[in-house]
Amino acid sequence: MGVPRLTEPFEAHSYAVDAFGLLSPPALSGWLQEAAGRHAERLGVGVLDLQARGLTWVLARQAVVVERPIAMGERAEVHTWPSGADRLSALRDFEVRVGGDLRARAVTQWIVVDLATRKPVRPGTVLPLDLVEPMEHVLPLPGGRPPAPEPSGLERHFTTRYRDIDRNLHVTNATYVEWAAEAVPEATWRSRRLSAFEAFFIAECLHGTRVVSRSSPAGEGVFVHSVLREEDGKELARLRTAWVDR
Repeated sequence: MGVPRLTEPFEAHSYAVDAFGLLSPPALSGWLQEAAGRHAERLGVGVLDLQARGLTWVLARQAVVVERPIAMGERAEVHTWPSGADRLSALRDFEVRVGGDLRARAVTQWIVVDLATRKPVRPGTVLPLDLVEPMEHVLPLPGGRPPAPEPSGLERHFTTRYRDIDRNLHVTNATYVEWAAEAVPEATWRSRRLSAFEAFFIAECLHGTRVVSRSSPAGEGVFVHSVLREEDGKELARLRTAWVDR
């Protein structure tokens, strides 16, 4: 029978859409994170369950494709399920549908971290066997990190806020997507929409940290991004975004 899938309803409220009335990429990332968290709780491996054992979940990377954007007022369903594991990470897939119409697909890679040592723990030693059983994914898993942006690219500077911090007390994954999307030319933002993104999360970022988001073109409608801590130049995340005409 396998692990039961979760179907979670969401609505694209006015506060979750962009200037063009479409669900924003950070809001979509938030939907995915919310559905993943709720499903993990029902399976007995949620954040609080792991924290009671001195462990926690950390998102290591994600790949998202938006087949067709979700407009303000539309009601969607996020379908999610565990989709296997490798030596140091557990995988989870998603489909987002509106009235049965597939709007987005995603695959995510999660690491179980020991809170005391901050080191990863093999998922097979923590999770039930049926949660690490391999299966096909809705998207190919991203390979290596995207190349770093060119020094001549765009830069945007930010300071992390209370609203950016998750239950692990570090910056949530949706904020990195927001920072990357902010570092594209205004002409791109006005004429195109974000249709796909890959994010590789490299290091923790805490409240009050000053960061710089850098980007440069990497093909037609494609940008590569790097988010760094200003204090010491430590890279926190590497991303690739793809934009198509509205």
